[in-house]
Amino acid sequence: MKDPYEVLREKELDVQRVRREVEALHFVISLLAEPSDWAKYGLAPPSLSQVQEVRSATGKP
Repeated sequence: MKDPYEVLREKELDVQRVRREVEALHFVISLLAEPSDWAKYGLAPPSLSQVQEVRSATGKP
């Protein structure tokens, strides 16, 4: 039988991973969207800080 604390820790890590993936998808959507889509769907073009944040999270320069 698995330790309940171990199972909980795994689930917490899964939730963190999914949150990072959703953030990355939001970022990619803003990159792929046309400027006319930004206003239509309430998107904003990615800022430099968002780009740097995604790069640091993925470990890419």
